[in-house]
Amino acid sequence: MLRHITGFCWVIAFLGMAQVALTQDFSADVVSSKQANSGPAKLYCTKDKARWELGEKNPGAGPSALVVDEAAGKSFVLLEQKHMYMDSLPWMTKTPVITQFWHVSDVNDACPQWKKIAEQAKSDQNWGSCTKVGSDTVNGRSTVKYEGVSKQGDKSYYWLDAKLKCVIKAENASGTFELRNIQEGAQPGSLFEVPAGYTKMDFGGMMKRSQ
Repeated sequence: MLRHITGFCWVIAFLGMAQVALTQDFSADVVSSKQANSGPAKLYCTKDKARWELGEKNPGAGPSALVVDEAAGKSFVLLEQKHMYMDSLPWMTKTPVITQFWHVSDVNDACPQWKKIAEQAKSDQNWGSCTKVGSDTVNGRSTVKYEGVSKQGDKSYYWLDAKLKCVIKAENASGTFELRNIQEGAQPGSLFEVPAGYTKMDFGGMMKRSQ
């Protein structure tokens, strides 16, 4: 069970996608090169809430979901097969500076915002350059492509959705991340609530017993 829960760590790395919910409602398939041990992932966004579904290949674990309520500053994990839920740990609910990276104010001039974020995160010592490459199309959606180069010469590429104003594709030496089959429109409120009949899990107790 603990191994299953910690599997959400890679999801936390992309918690910044919850920020795109501040623009408009939509759903999307999530494709990542880091999904080797998991099945298809899905993202649902509505106003200031987001739900990230992760389908585990391990039949004993079953599908799970991470729900983030940005306005309330909280989140919880649903273990659907076991009909259980767990309030996220404090470190999971904190909004790191990096989350601001995924949603930008101006898709045509994102570099100044990204540089400011790097300075706030005190990671600007690795900052090399940021260049707007130009317009591009990703899965039929209009985007603006950017190239980032570190001082070591490592290159990264990002595609900002012109309408959603968020990164829908990222590519670097470590792998790729992409939102596909984006469907704009209102999302059911039930997606962002704990279903009736779910039992709360005592994660602290589980940790003690495992030790």
